[in-house]
Amino acid sequence: GVEVQTDYIPLLNSLAMYGWQLTCVLPTPIVKTNREGNLSTKQIVFLQRPSLPQKAKKKESKVNNL
Repeated sequence: GVEVQTDYIPLLNSLAMYGWQLTCVLPTPIVKTNREGNLSTKQIVFLQRPSLPQKAKKKESKVNNL
C-alpha cells in the first residue's frame, strides 16, 4: 500500500535544454513527515553533460601571425 511519487520531470526537462543528463539518484537517510503523515526523503541527484570542444584562443592565433 505504498505509493512513491517523484517530481524530477520538470527539473530534467528544464536542464535538458542545456545538454544536462541525469546520471544517478542517491537516496539519503533524511526522512521527514508532514502534517498529513506523508513521508518525504531527500535525494542527491547527479547530472552531467558532454564536454564541448574548446575553440582556439584568440591570443594563440595572434602569436602565430607574428
